[in-house]
Amino acid sequence: MPTYLTEADVNHLADMDLALETVEASFERRGRGAAANVGRQRARTKDATLQLMGAADPEIGALGAKLYPTLPDGHATFVIIIFDATTGMLTAVIEAGRLSALRTGAASGVSVKHLARSDARTVGLIGTGQQARTQLEAVCAVQPPSIVRVFSRDPSHVNQFAADMSRTLQVSIEPVASAENAVRDADVVITATTAVNPVIEASWLAPGTHVVAMGTNHPLHRELDSSTIARADRIMVDDLDGARVECGDLIAAAEDGLFQWGEATELGQVVAGRAPGRTHADEITLFESQGIALWDIALGQAIVERAEAAGVGQCLHT
Repeated sequence: MPTYLTEADVNHLADMDLALETVEASFERRGRGAAANVGRQRARTKDATLQLMGAADPEIGALGAKLYPTLPDGHATFVIIIFDATTGMLTAVIEAGRLSALRTGAASGVSVKHLARSDARTVGLIGTGQQARTQLEAVCAVQPPSIVRVFSRDPSHVNQFAADMSRTLQVSIEPVASAENAVRDADVVITATTAVNPVIEASWLAPGTHVVAMGTNHPLHRELDSSTIARADRIMVDDLDGARVECGDLIAAAEDGLFQWGEATELGQVVAGRAPGRTHADEITLFESQGIALWDIALGQAIVERAEAAGVGQCLHT
């Protein structure tokens, strides 16, 4: 019988360690060509947009899709459906808000593991929403920082974020008054925003910085300007086909003549050992993260296996 897992079930069963393990392995299988991804498709109405994405990952025995409606106010409801890769039978339906946040944070953590300097200890974070929390959680799990500088347009959000996350992660978090103060001299910079226009400038980046831009998957929205893209020595994406459609940072830089798509590499190629990552300490590396269904299916399948072992979840009668 297929299993239905609620958000409460996912909260009980999943954690960042599991997300990092499964997402990194997903990158590796993708890099070897052992798993296939279907990019995001959108069906729009006047009041909402339905978004769908899929993946096939036979080595873990799973096929599946994530779908979610988004509303103009930003609200989204995430659901993942998983099928058995051999029999085609429905395995699970998973409420996936927490799962989505975990897998996106984990992907950034994987990029830090493979692209940041080994001595990176200062993080500059722009954004204080739910996704910023799992971004920082993942970085702390992979390479614990000595200091995190965080900026948001609302000072009250920054202060609350700093109080909550310093207590949760046992890391020093310093609220700062500007994006520039967060970014300058940081070893790792993360943009986790809903910005339409760039939030950092190229001149703020120090040699050797690793940048994670994960806040947008809209071709007209940007977190990084073209000069910042031009400063990057190594540019990684999660999926090249998807980035060509959704990555506003790279699309704009290509239109400005400051970036060519041949300069971008899928991070899975690095994880699989088929392409170089950072090659020297002073390189500026960049991971542009739009999010792919392979991460959802990999983490979803791992959660289903934990649910079966723990006797968690509701059986669906089909």
